[in-house]
Amino acid sequence: MNSPMNDDDRETAELLRQLRVAPSAAARERAFAALQQEFSTQQAPVAAPPPRRHTARWALAAGVVIALAAGVVWRSMQAAPMVARVESLDGTVEERGTTWLARDAQLAADGTVSAGSTLRVGADGGVLLRLSPDLTVRLAADTKARFNAPDELELSSGQVFVDATPGARAPLRIVTPFGEVTHLGTQYQVRTDAHAVEVAVREGRAQLRTGDAVTVAEAGHWVLHGDVATAPVAGVIEDADARFDWIGKLPTEFKLEGSTLAGFLAWFQRETGLIPIYSDAVDAGESAQVQLKGSIDDLEPMEALSYVLATADLAWHREGAKVVIEKRLAGAG
Repeated sequence: MNSPMNDDDRETAELLRQLRVAPSAAARERAFAALQQEFSTQQAPVAAPPPRRHTARWALAAGVVIALAAGVVWRSMQAAPMVARVESLDGTVEERGTTWLARDAQLAADGTVSAGSTLRVGADGGVLLRLSPDLTVRLAADTKARFNAPDELELSSGQVFVDATPGARAPLRIVTPFGEVTHLGTQYQVRTDAHAVEVAVREGRAQLRTGDAVTVAEAGHWVLHGDVATAPVAGVIEDADARFDWIGKLPTEFKLEGSTLAGFLAWFQRETGLIPIYSDAVDAGESAQVQLKGSIDDLEPMEALSYVLATADLAWHREGAKVVIEKRLAGAG
């Protein structure tokens, strides 16, 4: 069905009819003007959505942004590999994880530490971390450190004590603002602040590298290095030196039940650096095989020594770097 003609349609039709019958010049001019007006009307700009090509580009860009954001969130939620297990905890230790959404959290007594995590030990705190069966690291109070990798610890401030089983492959690099410390099967302490770094070796050897200079500290010695323009200073660790005393609050695990006195004393020596010896009045061979019972959980090594020797009717006293084991006096508490 044909739609009814409006006034514009009728006018256009009449002009065309006149063109077919050889209209005059004036009529042709009027017809041309009407057609031009109609063409202009049809070409007038109208509010329309942007071209589909531009819309598609914007949609693609938005999709890419959303995908990237999702990727960042997904990666932030992925757990970093574990590098250490908490074996002993004292006081407050805060941990900041590696993820984008991570917040400070209290380190748990049975917790773990992941690569990239930053630890801040409170003024009343300390923690012993086991990195492997042959390697432990203890962080003292007021220490800030981060595990960049399983074999690299960045020490910003404070002090750490490293215990690596002699002869075992247990590499560790400690990075400080003043240099890097490495070792060959040893027990040593690294302390740093805003002015210097100190390495004190209780057993074995440790190496301090500062720029192109390398200094090796032997057992029983310490080395201190500050400004790179000055040479390191070295010294001897005296028997009464207290720099290692703090680690006694963070002993490694030892199962007393079923062990021998010899096994316990070996653990005690490694924890304290003190050498147990028997007095002439004690049968060393017989005492070493004494079977022990009970538990020393929550006891510091010196407290554990008193407890264990008392169960074997023994006592002790200290002579410098030695602990002399002797017969317990009658009536002693």
